[in-house]
Amino acid sequence: MKRLALLTVLLVGCTHIEPLDLPADPAETGVPVGVRTMEHDGLVLEVWYPARDDAADEPTEDVDFMSFVPDHVSERLGEIELPLIPSGAVRDSEVRPPEEPYPVVVFSHGLGGTRVQSVDFTVHLASRGYVVVATDHAGRALADLLPCIFSPPLAGCQLGGEDPAPPHVDAILDWVDEANEEKKGVFEGILDTGALGLSGHSAGGWTTTRVGEDDAQFDALLPMAGGGPVTRDVPLLRMAGTCDYIASYGSIQEEHAESVGDLLAIAGAGHLAFSDFCTLDLGGFAEALLEERDDLNTLLLAGLVQLGTDGCPEAVPDPAGEDCPTAWLPLEESNPVIRYYATVFFDEHLRGTGPGVQDGVYDVAAVNPAR
Repeated sequence: MKRLALLTVLLVGCTHIEPLDLPADPAETGVPVGVRTMEHDGLVLEVWYPARDDAADEPTEDVDFMSFVPDHVSERLGEIELPLIPSGAVRDSEVRPPEEPYPVVVFSHGLGGTRVQSVDFTVHLASRGYVVVATDHAGRALADLLPCIFSPPLAGCQLGGEDPAPPHVDAILDWVDEANEEKKGVFEGILDTGALGLSGHSAGGWTTTRVGEDDAQFDALLPMAGGGPVTRDVPLLRMAGTCDYIASYGSIQEEHAESVGDLLAIAGAGHLAFSDFCTLDLGGFAEALLEERDDLNTLLLAGLVQLGTDGCPEAVPDPAGEDCPTAWLPLEESNPVIRYYATVFFDEHLRGTGPGVQDGVYDVAAVNPAR
């Protein structure tokens, strides 16, 4: 993948440039954000991007996780309802004409996740001048996992097998090239194909390190709550919660000991601190609607409830440990930390701007001295 020299010419010729006017604090929201759903090579892509200033006057959309529940699963469950999650993005708004092409970050979701599972993260990056692209990884997505909670499982149940995400990441990179070159396309000439980041949560963290280890097209890697070693000479920021009982902090430390880069430990944070799933109160949902049924795989359901509540402040850590004796770190405390360091990291390595990541900031006490 090459950055086209033609991009500079195209942008110079644009007469309606809207420069990025960003707050000094990297954790603060920047410009308005747009979101579009695209299709490429059989995949449905969600694309977040900087929008024009007038998008600030438009209503932002909510994320409806029920749209990711297969119809036959909804019918079997009966009347169910999950809270909507405000995204902060405006559907199909115009792309903000840039002074320079926008760097691109590819995001990979975890087991039982969706392409929109971490909008606090993806929308924030878009507000700071990045184009962020994600897709659903068939084989580990929410729609593939939900049919498996029944006994016998419903049609569409998919568990195990090869990681479906690496070829999806390749397809997204192909889309980036094509969208950048498409005449009169929405993203023509505004994607910096020479500044690519890769990030992911949980199983998506493993995708990040697996693909990022081998694919030199990626200039910066940010795995969250999961991931293997990375020995390639590439900027790496690994984020982890010290109170994660799905991907333990100890195991992540071991993987990181064999890696280049930095480890950000957020004291008291759990597995879902890097997603928006806690807003759904999946533990309460399971207790109210599922546990009294006799047509469920109770062993699998118990595991999914743990996966769907680890790190959610309304849940109780089990087992409680020294780093998390009574409760997980509130998300209003962990979210700004994640936004801040992700922005600083990508600004440094994809834009070459900002103060860069300073020595010592990855110490647990420095990130959250009160925990």
